Amino acid sequence: MVALRSIAFRLLAACVVSGASSLAYGQTAPVPDAGAQGYPASYFAPFNPVTAEDMVRRTPGFTLSDGQDRRGFAASAGNVLINGERPSSKVLISEQLSRISARDVERIDVIAGGGTADAGGHALIVDVRLRARQKGATNTFVLQAGLLEPGWTVNPIAIASSAFRLGQADVSLSLQAQPARRGRIEYEKVTTDPRGAPREFGPEYLQGTYYEYKLNGRATWRPTPRDTLNASLQVTPTREGRHTYSEVFAPGGARIRIEDSLVRGDPALALEMGGDWEHQLSSRTSIKLLALATQRDKGSDERYTTLPSAGLGRSTFIRRESESGEYIGRAIWAHSPSPGRNLEAGAEVAFNFLESGLDIDVDVGRGRQPTVLPVANTRVEEVRGEVFLTQTSNPTAQLRIEQGVVVETSRITQSGDANQERSFTFVKPRLVATWTPSPREQVRLRLERDVAQLDFNEFASAVSLFDGTVDLGNPNLEPERTWRAQLDWERRFGAKAVLTLSAFYERVEAVQDQIPVRSQFDAPGNLGDGWRAGGRIDALLPLDSVGLPRGELRLRGLAQDTRVDDPLTGQPRRFAGETHWSYSIDLRQPLPNQNLAWGALWERADEVEVFRVREQRSTEWDRGNLDLYVETTAIRGLVIRLTAADILLPEEVRERRFFLPDRSLPSHLSGIETRRAIGGFGTRSYTLRISGRF
Repeated sequence: MVALRSIAFRLLAACVVSGASSLAYGQTAPVPDAGAQGYPASYFAPFNPVTAEDMVRRTPGFTLSDGQDRRGFAASAGNVLINGERPSSKVLISEQLSRISARDVERIDVIAGGGTADAGGHALIVDVRLRARQKGATNTFVLQAGLLEPGWTVNPIAIASSAFRLGQADVSLSLQAQPARRGRIEYEKVTTDPRGAPREFGPEYLQGTYYEYKLNGRATWRPTPRDTLNASLQVTPTREGRHTYSEVFAPGGARIRIEDSLVRGDPALALEMGGDWEHQLSSRTSIKLLALATQRDKGSDERYTTLPSAGLGRSTFIRRESESGEYIGRAIWAHSPSPGRNLEAGAEVAFNFLESGLDIDVDVGRGRQPTVLPVANTRVEEVRGEVFLTQTSNPTAQLRIEQGVVVETSRITQSGDANQERSFTFVKPRLVATWTPSPREQVRLRLERDVAQLDFNEFASAVSLFDGTVDLGNPNLEPERTWRAQLDWERRFGAKAVLTLSAFYERVEAVQDQIPVRSQFDAPGNLGDGWRAGGRIDALLPLDSVGLPRGELRLRGLAQDTRVDDPLTGQPRRFAGETHWSYSIDLRQPLPNQNLAWGALWERADEVEVFRVREQRSTEWDRGNLDLYVETTAIRGLVIRLTAADILLPEEVRERRFFLPDRSLPSHLSGIETRRAIGGFGTRSYTLRISGRF
């Protein structure tokens, strides 16, 4: 465990180096758009919102995105601004919104084209505008208890948030406590030969345990009319573990073996501290300095034991440890030379590191013996810098254009079991054009180049004895590069109805996936070039005309295809881990005369596949997920919701097709394992949530 004193010193140093000591609101707001749509707080009243997140998720024609988990600040941006800017934190924007009381929201603006570097290149963003706080406090709470099948475990959550004025500063505090999250997963596994004749079968059980606490604080101070200072801190202690047990039987019913495993996680800690300072040089020009630092550490002790019905057993002991951190400094200059035109330029520097250790011992009855795995203990460091320039303008009243370019360079150094240093430089241009021919219609075009970031965990070897897989670390992994084109057409009908149709095409260079190493091992690596193409639909429909007064239906759907050449077969196939289609249908109807509201959510998705040297794996749900809920505001100041989730109790079906010596030919198929699971994500649950203000 890293000492808190050392962490605090590093965080403070990151702030000093970047030239800022606190966090800021009030950066130059996005350029107003003729097609921008604003929703006052009163619009969301029928939905009984408690937090700003509740309101954003009910914004017509908009889908909340938390962005991507990437290193650096700009690359991880979600599609929500607060008071015209992105908060100086990498905590998920949905989580930050959940700490803002709906009572503090004045309105929500939907803006096409982003218009600021904080928008991260999103073609559509929302800006949550907060009321000016004069005095008094806004306090909210959520108390929730969920009952999960199977096992009938109770998972409680408590959240309390308070926003208030302290002297000349606006302060918000939040505490989330999840003292015990327990879940049980029950599996049924069957292994057959290539013709389908059974070889073995048996049940398997997994019992997981987890706790998490989050303490978050933010402060905003405006010492002068031209200066804004903010500061934020989040502390997140967690701990997790699991126990699995399975029995394996022959087709005749005789027990072959017992498999038992126990994972005990260390108490883990994640810290984030950030700050920025914004200074208005004039009514048209501002500068902003930002610093952000995070630190995480975790570890676990694991035991996996196999006890055959005859002969000696085998136990494998694994010790995992990792420590990671990120320190960011960022500077932005914003200028509005004329109405309808914005310029932003800036630079960002970041230092990231991951130090991981993996020790494996095996005991087959003669004592524990160490097992050496390549690239098991390593340290990866990255020094990254970027400069960027963004211009947003309105050439006409109907046309809005955002042009931007980012030049990014990085140096990655790996030491320990593998020693290597590599450098990368990429240019990432972006163009977003928004045409609004009428107040009810809008067309958006986005063209950009995106460069994925390397996952430091893939530089080190990883072992999963639960699935019996080993992934070697690959120090030669390269980032995936994508040229992306997307066209959106949005049409509004009446006060609520919105239809958005999107088409996209992406040309992907150096697709990241699993590659064969020495024809027998798997490792993360790069395939050749590939492509991704498809379409999306997002529709919001009022249901008054079909006999559901004030009711609304929201439909979201995705259909896409992907192609890349497989490194073993040489034949084109889909991207690993991506669905071909998915959709959701969300129905809600408020009944204000009865102080009630009810709703239903149906979700369905295609299977995903994974391709390894000796295995092809597919995972899907055998039926859709159906949630039903009812909520009441009969008790003044409270919103009480009862939810029955996944009431059809869908089973997760995973099929693993094994090949020897590899899957280069279909005739190499050597066996099939089918596992059906209930529990975990997608399990049936019953949840009571009470939220309100105090």
